[in-house]
Amino acid sequence: MSTWISETEFRQSGAEAAGITINVPFLQEIKTDYGFRELLNNVYHEIIHAGGDRTIRFAANSGNFAQQVAERLSDLRDEMETYFALEEFYGYFQHSALKNPNVSQNASSLQRDHETLYLQLSEIIEATWQVVYRESSPQVQFQQIAESFDRFCCDLAHHEQAEMDLMMRLCNEDFGVGD
Repeated sequence: MSTWISETEFRQSGAEAAGITINVPFLQEIKTDYGFRELLNNVYHEIIHAGGDRTIRFAANSGNFAQQVAERLSDLRDEMETYFALEEFYGYFQHSALKNPNVSQNASSLQRDHETLYLQLSEIIEATWQVVYRESSPQVQFQQIAESFDRFCCDLAHHEQAEMDLMMRLCNEDFGVGD
């Protein structure tokens, strides 16, 4: 597991002052070639579109459905961690001369979103395991878990779109078609 740093640690590291930008070709390749998106879609379908019996199955814990959900979410978090690590290692880089401070601020903010999204998904997983171990009410909890997961997916989609927008902006600046 990679180590996530806080915003304060990030600022103190000097990375923000150096100027962070994105490596468009590598980031685009990661987004198109890595299987994270497929896994996310599968887990989303299993949790959000599982049919009317999902709350009953979750409440009764029949076939260890709650445990299966927790394990699938954990698998998703592991894949997301690898996906973000690839983005951070190959898709973001330090820019020694700050040519465009606005791009640098956007890239820094997007990179920090990775930690927030990771922690958001971890909280959903924790709530699911609480149901598995009967530390909370399954009937109410599954609806809350499904709603939290749906919010997480929306937040992730916004983050991904913001990265795509920044990539397009940088491509347009490089080719002189932006304005």
